[in-house]
Amino acid sequence: MVNRKILIAANTDYRFDQRLQRISSSLREAGYQLELLGRQFNGTPEKFGAAIHLPLWFRNGKLAYLELNIRFFFFLMGRRTDAICSVDLDTLPACWLAARLKACILIQDSHEYMAEVPEVAFRTRTKKVWHQLAAMLLPACHLRYTVSQSLVDEFVRMYGQRFELIRNMAELQPTADSQEDFPGLPEKDYLVFLGAVNRGRGLEELLEVLTERDEILVIIGEGDLSSEIRQLVKQMGLGERVFFTGKILPEKARTILRNARAGINLLRDEGLSYRYSLANKFFDYVHAGIPQVCIDFPEYRKLMEEFRVGLLTSLEKEKIRVCLDQLKDSAVRKQLSSEAVKAKELWNWQQESLHLQALYQELFERFYHKKTISK
Repeated sequence: MVNRKILIAANTDYRFDQRLQRISSSLREAGYQLELLGRQFNGTPEKFGAAIHLPLWFRNGKLAYLELNIRFFFFLMGRRTDAICSVDLDTLPACWLAARLKACILIQDSHEYMAEVPEVAFRTRTKKVWHQLAAMLLPACHLRYTVSQSLVDEFVRMYGQRFELIRNMAELQPTADSQEDFPGLPEKDYLVFLGAVNRGRGLEELLEVLTERDEILVIIGEGDLSSEIRQLVKQMGLGERVFFTGKILPEKARTILRNARAGINLLRDEGLSYRYSLANKFFDYVHAGIPQVCIDFPEYRKLMEEFRVGLLTSLEKEKIRVCLDQLKDSAVRKQLSSEAVKAKELWNWQQESLHLQALYQELFERFYHKKTISK
């Protein structure tokens, strides 16, 4: 479907959002015109390629969500488009109203289960609001998709709406990335944590384990708990063995991953958004060819039955210690890495994007065929 325009709206900085970068690239390859609407955070440029980042006066809380949707709505109303894609529930009110007034396609890309993220899952009133918002607006969407089969099943159960599965798989890289050095970081054989430094990511538990060991940890990313984790590292006396890169571009992160002993993918069981997650980092570690210490949640357990690319664990410190001990064995690391190399030939965005492109093609054909008939 050539010359159709899609406007994607997300509460994100597109420079670091690999899922949306991959989705946007695949839709452009299929012939769609793309315009991306995001949000400015500290250091976010106003423009990044096809993305425009809008500034907000309010940084967090209810007023930030309200302002975000007001600003997004007026921006959307000023643009010509054939479809609007809302990324997560926090942008759906603005996208729903704009799509309704423009009589265009409305799409929902659910990265998270907003009523079950750790910050919301145990706040009864806030959780109820997110559920009510989803129940009211999701039926108006012409296409809905999310990141794991567990979330597909949960959304169908909760809201009675069909969801498709588009997983966060990494791209197969045709050639190796540059082997550049990163001043201040160890050269190799370290543990690496990739992703947002937010509540419930298992970093506190991991740091406690590291106080009794000699491993080095590199943390790639920033988040709501960045300053607290940095302070905790100092308090625990780990300042010489824990390194922070801050947010870096994906191609640079891939180089750091390849030189790691293992990746860390831990989560607390704080809400179904985490329990049913299938994170980018799982596939990033696989494509880097490194083993991982991975939380024993349903989606990861199912994938490990296909290819044993890592070691499953709970958040119990003794269980984490056992995994780290096993990964000191070069034979274990070699076996897990070998599985990762095989897995990435099946678990990759090139395969997953075919399904995405087919969904959009069928959607546009169905929607505009109906409009033509109605005329």
